Amino acid sequence: MNLTMITAANTMGQLQQQLDVIGHNLSNTNTTGYKAKDASFNDMLYQQVNNQEDKGTEKRLTPAGIRQGTGAYLDQTSLNMTQGAFQNTDKLLDVAASNPNVYFQVAVNDSRQPVQYTRDGSFHLSPEGPNNVKLVNGSGQDVLGENGQAIIFSNAFKDIQIDGSGTITVTTNKGVDQFTLGLTNVQKPQVLEAKGENLFAFPAGMNQPNMFTDLTGKARETAGVEQGKLEQSNVDLSKELTDMSIAQRAYQFNSRSISIADQMMGLVNGIRA
Repeated sequence: MNLTMITAANTMGQLQQQLDVIGHNLSNTNTTGYKAKDASFNDMLYQQVNNQEDKGTEKRLTPAGIRQGTGAYLDQTSLNMTQGAFQNTDKLLDVAASNPNVYFQVAVNDSRQPVQYTRDGSFHLSPEGPNNVKLVNGSGQDVLGENGQAIIFSNAFKDIQIDGSGTITVTTNKGVDQFTLGLTNVQKPQVLEAKGENLFAFPAGMNQPNMFTDLTGKARETAGVEQGKLEQSNVDLSKELTDMSIAQRAYQFNSRSISIADQMMGLVNGIRA
């Protein structure tokens, strides 16, 4: 196998990973609160072939000789944390935060990161004992209140209202109960890691004090919680289809390079024979 075939094969493997990222984005176009992933490439190691003399190279903008590359690799996959469009649902338990840096708190079964964050405000009620219900997300995980505990109230409620600060007012036959959604302002959302099921968390071991703030008191008014709305996926369908077309053409080009290199090797072997 010559260098041309090795270079093309290396790049094809990385292009396949990019196509996987694009396919994942496309499959989540209608997922509430989903954040798209962007793939970026960089050069692999290259070999410097110094086959030229140093004379007359004072005005060159590039190094003398030949740089023989070995392909490209997927440098990183980053999350696009821009806010998606809002959709009216008129459902009592659907909420969206107009502040793009505000996330809802969710309890997960993870000893290292028991609290994770989401922009998906599609909440539901789950039975909790014979007379109560609790607020959960679409995966059945507890939505946390400001005190870090699950939000539990009577199942004999008449109405549920959620204001802009995330205060939940539950009207029952016995009166009115109030709860507050756990809201977190993430100053650097680009460092969050996707954990699946529309949840995000900070990387393990990362120093977190200056990266997020749990909203309390009057600071909660900056969240801009809107009841009866959901934030849609921020996937740009036209961009994803364009990127997929470019990646497929690059994959086809590298595949053709392997085929041509194989044909050339066959010609050389035929001449020798």
